[in-house]
Amino acid sequence: MSSAPVAAEVLSQLGFETRLASEAEVDLSRPRIVYMGGNPRAYRKTLGRLATIPPTERPVVIVWHTEPLPMPRSAGLKPEPLTLREVGKVILRDRRINDHYSNARYLRALARKGLVDALVVAAKAYQAYLAEEGVVVEHVPLGYHSSQGHLLDLERDIDILFLGEFRLRRRRRILRGLRKNGLEILTLGDYSDPRLWGERRTELLNRTKVMLHIPRLEGHWSDIRMNISMATGALVISEPLCLPDPFVPGGHYGESSTETMADTICRYVSDEDARLRITEAAHRFVTTELTLEESFRQLLGLASGAVARREK
Repeated sequence: MSSAPVAAEVLSQLGFETRLASEAEVDLSRPRIVYMGGNPRAYRKTLGRLATIPPTERPVVIVWHTEPLPMPRSAGLKPEPLTLREVGKVILRDRRINDHYSNARYLRALARKGLVDALVVAAKAYQAYLAEEGVVVEHVPLGYHSSQGHLLDLERDIDILFLGEFRLRRRRRILRGLRKNGLEILTLGDYSDPRLWGERRTELLNRTKVMLHIPRLEGHWSDIRMNISMATGALVISEPLCLPDPFVPGGHYGESSTETMADTICRYVSDEDARLRITEAAHRFVTTELTLEESFRQLLGLASGAVARREK
């Protein structure tokens, strides 16, 4: 999810006086819009306070959930177990719990409470999953912001890059299979590595031909990874994704099964024209259509609808 300062910046550009506030500082008096982005679990105190306010006196509340949820049953994917680390957080009731099952339980409970005027998710697959659970939510994709990267005039001397936690079992297995097929893959995933943030990450991706997308959970996709890759002209090659809307496989990124992925990667590494056809379309899409400004414009439209419903 975009950082709070970036969200405030975009809302201000859209003409809204915006104030960043901690949970201890947030003013819940009307007329106001209270926006909570990321994982609503992080705002439990504020949501608890909202529950004590009569519905007619509450501000309009927007929750934009951008963290993992399970895939819909209709996708036919095998349910993914929690990692040991995630199990430990659940047992210890760690405030940083963020696994897909815990998030789903919390979001379902939040929907039942009726505290949120616009409950929104960032992935179409998450909307489909919640619909199967009887929870109606809106879908607004997480758009691109200039802080996520831009094009530079650099030589693309890195054929294949994987950026993320590469020690996870599923990713290790897939990366090992690709390397057995002769691929040389640069894997980086240390959060303390300065190359993975800011302008140095932008330079790294501008040197990259193919950005591998191997989700920790089958069918999932990372909007941030898609945005930063497309903004910097690196071609995303991914496993098949569940409901990747608004991205189009073959139009904005390449999609391949793990069995044929090595051949797909080799083809795009060697065929610059084919790679550029996709990366140029993808760059144009994220920088002119799928923008964070457009995301917040849609969120504010949902808030306007909530205000109109209250005034009836």
